[in-house]
Amino acid sequence: MNFVPKLPGKVQYLSSYSFPLVKKLSQKSLSEQFVGGRPGYDKEVLFGWLLIKKVMNWVYETIASMAGVSHPTLIRANTYFLEKGIYQKVFVDLVKKAYKKGLIQGRYVAMDSSFVRTFSGKEELGSEGWNDFKDAYGFKVHVLVDCETKFPIALIITNGNANDGTLAIPLLKKARSWLKRVGYVLADKGYDDGNLVNWIVKELQAKAGIPIKKTYKGKHGNKGGNYENWKLKAKGRSIRKSIYNRRTAVERLFSSIKRTYHLGREETRGILNFAKNVYLSLISYMLKLFDIANNN
Repeated sequence: MNFVPKLPGKVQYLSSYSFPLVKKLSQKSLSEQFVGGRPGYDKEVLFGWLLIKKVMNWVYETIASMAGVSHPTLIRANTYFLEKGIYQKVFVDLVKKAYKKGLIQGRYVAMDSSFVRTFSGKEELGSEGWNDFKDAYGFKVHVLVDCETKFPIALIITNGNANDGTLAIPLLKKARSWLKRVGYVLADKGYDDGNLVNWIVKELQAKAGIPIKKTYKGKHGNKGGNYENWKLKAKGRSIRKSIYNRRTAVERLFSSIKRTYHLGREETRGILNFAKNVYLSLISYMLKLFDIANNN
């Protein structure tokens, strides 16, 4: 009896995509090519199988048997794609395509970070100490997202103790090419910083939808220094709740890559492996958004 394997429905959309950029970036130079011996596996094909592995949350052995390769081959390919910057370049290429397709409107963008605990529960390479707020060791992924489409625009990966506010401007700078029509940059009160607000107003000609911390509130207080301080802090901001509520788009993105694309459930250790998982989760998520847009 012959069995013909069929990809599960939740990953069939991946089979409609090709990754010529991966093939291009994986090509060896003449000095790197080995004359004779067994030819290497097609990196574009391995890239696709790693995406399927991520969506299904299968172990390497399972996906390797389906792909017809050894599981060390897939492990090496995963490391290769990160070390050569291929994951990063594919992410940027998808952002560029999304911008051209209209999946990045840019009128409302939101940023936030999400903490992911280390698999071991102990300090691992790159986790950089205990996070008192989360009561755990871990890593963070910082993302800027389009609020209208929930499409990611830029990301930064750090240790779990990194301060969100210090990474806000670097995150916006990475996304600047796609923020030509931005009207509002939204974030929670953890990003309440005058320098950030001023940068958003000056460099992006936009408003910051960032709440003022309670210690600065004085809108309904007396006409003394507290009220004057509040007016100064409120300059360049939008405090309309209807606009700020759009910020939940970034929270829904984090929920999706953790629930549907299994970020944080992998049995891997260290920040480099965490970075691989982040890129595979986000690329799978982005391709799904393209699939939905193409079928509408």
